[in-house]
Amino acid sequence: MPLPAVRKSSRNTAAQVSAMLLAVIGIGLWTMADRTEQDLPSAACSAPQPADPPNYAALCAALNRPDLPALLGMPQGQVSAAGPAPLAFGPDAVAEVHVGLSVVALTDSSVTVEDIADMPEFHPRPTTVLGHGALTYTTSTVTLGAGGSPQTLFVHDLPGATPSPADEDDRTSPGSGAPVRHLVVAQDPKAPGGRAFEIAIFRTNGDPVDNALLHQVAEAVMPTLPRWVAAPSDPSGSASAASR
Repeated sequence: MPLPAVRKSSRNTAAQVSAMLLAVIGIGLWTMADRTEQDLPSAACSAPQPADPPNYAALCAALNRPDLPALLGMPQGQVSAAGPAPLAFGPDAVAEVHVGLSVVALTDSSVTVEDIADMPEFHPRPTTVLGHGALTYTTSTVTLGAGGSPQTLFVHDLPGATPSPADEDDRTSPGSGAPVRHLVVAQDPKAPGGRAFEIAIFRTNGDPVDNALLHQVAEAVMPTLPRWVAAPSDPSGSASAASR
């Protein structure tokens, strides 16, 4: 699903957008499986393949945690798929996990908090996560087909992404697709222009994802990642260091 994040040397917003649009070479595709969660046990992460970025396995293991369904508000849910995002090209590692109607992606991204702040068309909203600078923004999915196996296109990250015409509650207008909520967080609290981790969540039935849920998932998952630098005020810092 997610597209590659693109590293940029210029801080010029127009140049960034042009470079990223030219870099679009694929769109992640999620096919809803015609199965019930009760039929199968929770899925383990797919084994990394030679072409996968080397840190994919760590991202998937961090995201595919036993309490992920509960974090998503579905304590009885099960993980139906976990692995690298299909058709995601480029150097950035992306892991994707499906729980019921929810799809969650975690990216070790070269698109930074500062990059997104320079793109007003995405209506980025500043926030913080465990003392790290962060931003939220919204894009939309496009669903093709009908019946038992509709295909949902998830234009993840900024290259080629379509901003959602979000209202204050981040619902999209009729026909615009399911809202995809993104939370991008600087890996180092002192470096908002450095690499970031990004959580993106959408529900295939079109239900919105609120900021509280985004933060809940991010605050549980991100401190367990190898490149996370705990802020001095972050109480999870010692646990994060121990996990590495």
